[in-house]
Amino acid sequence: MYKLTQFKDPTVFHDKVHSFLMEDEAANNLPLGLLNTMKTSDKYTDPLLLLMENEVGTVVGSFIMTPPHYLVSTLKVEKGGIQGIAEQLIAFCENNNITIPGFVAEKETALQLTHAWCHVMGKSFNIRMRQRVYQLNKVNDIPLSDGKMVPVRKGQEGLLARWLLGFIEDIEVLPMSGEEALERAKDMIENEPYVYFWEVDGKPVSMARGARRTENGITVNFVYTPSEYRKKGYASSVVAELSRLLLKHHSFCSLYTDLDNPTSNKIYMEIGYKPVCDSMMISIV
Repeated sequence: MYKLTQFKDPTVFHDKVHSFLMEDEAANNLPLGLLNTMKTSDKYTDPLLLLMENEVGTVVGSFIMTPPHYLVSTLKVEKGGIQGIAEQLIAFCENNNITIPGFVAEKETALQLTHAWCHVMGKSFNIRMRQRVYQLNKVNDIPLSDGKMVPVRKGQEGLLARWLLGFIEDIEVLPMSGEEALERAKDMIENEPYVYFWEVDGKPVSMARGARRTENGITVNFVYTPSEYRKKGYASSVVAELSRLLLKHHSFCSLYTDLDNPTSNKIYMEIGYKPVCDSMMISIV
């Protein structure tokens, strides 16, 4: 039998779940990074934080949701145990009037949890993205394109916002309005140390960002090149150089890829990223 407990204080929740998540730090870069952000800023308001323990009090799972995003789910239980966990989760959500739009989890966990959820609720689902988590400890010596990596600067908020919208459109995740993108761009420029453009002759042609720190690592995300600048090696160059910079301050870099985009997966492996696990983003409909 499993016990589900809700936490309101991210710091208390972090203390309970940290060692469990650190057993696979790179694979769990998303929940660890979210919790670190919650501990140090007020970026996420009223997150859902749930801990799952077994009958002897050992942590076997965590659930983190920052609405309107999906439930980030980490479970280490026998295959048959997920049905009971899903039933407890459903009961909790119904009792507290909480809607779960979908799951992000390691591939098998995501599939089992989704099937159990839909079986009980009479729902269906869509696989939004098949993902792979990668880890990098050393950047390979790859050729770089023309240009150089430069930090995104004040005055470039409009361009950064447009590129954020382009990135979101490409990966087909939750949409963002133009106003939200502009606010996000301003916040990134003012408050984040690792937001970079690749520039050629002073003109930005690609971007990447380092964010979501874990104890020993940091995640590379928002890798985006506008269509007119693609197939020129700019994304490889900015990711390689940013990763090299990040490794000066962190033991490793991690990132998520879309498995249905073979080009990006090939690029990252050439840079030196190695697969850690597969993940899925699944919508409940």
